[in-house]
Amino acid sequence: MASFHLLGVALCLFALMGSFDSVKARKLNLMSNLMKQADTLKHGLDLASQVGDIGSSSLNVAFTAVPSSSYSYSSGTTIKFSQLRTNIGNAFSTSNYRFTAPSSGLYVFHWSLSLSSSYYGNTNLKINGSTFHKTYCRKTYQQCGSTVTVWLSKSDQVWVESAYSSVYARAYYSSFSGWRLH
Repeated sequence: MASFHLLGVALCLFALMGSFDSVKARKLNLMSNLMKQADTLKHGLDLASQVGDIGSSSLNVAFTAVPSSSYSYSSGTTIKFSQLRTNIGNAFSTSNYRFTAPSSGLYVFHWSLSLSSSYYGNTNLKINGSTFHKTYCRKTYQQCGSTVTVWLSKSDQVWVESAYSSVYARAYYSSFSGWRLH
């Protein structure tokens, strides 16, 4: 009878060892899966940091500015878009009438001048002092402007400049806008 009990105890011990091995195998499998998920997450975060500025407020950039008074500009003069309608990201300055890119990316700019019959509306969109795009408008009562898409690097500056000896911008009807597209 004692050998029978001893056999029963031995069988129970083997059964317990088997269940411990099963639990151990499940734990190892779970740890392996967690490590794989952590590696996948790390890889995704590495890719996101390579793209740059993910989740950054520098991606939220948009402005619209208008002249606060009608004014005639001589050639080479920055148009005074001095009154802000929108300035998300605070990238447009009313002290120098320039947009400064807070981060590298693809930007869209639109400008429009409301003209008088005595003045032209020729303008240049300037990026860091170089002409990127031009408009040509005749002496008539009209709205004249353009829209461009451009890649900017961080700290690049953009503004609108008169390109003729007498360019006129009507207050509130003329505007300069920009936003980060991507």
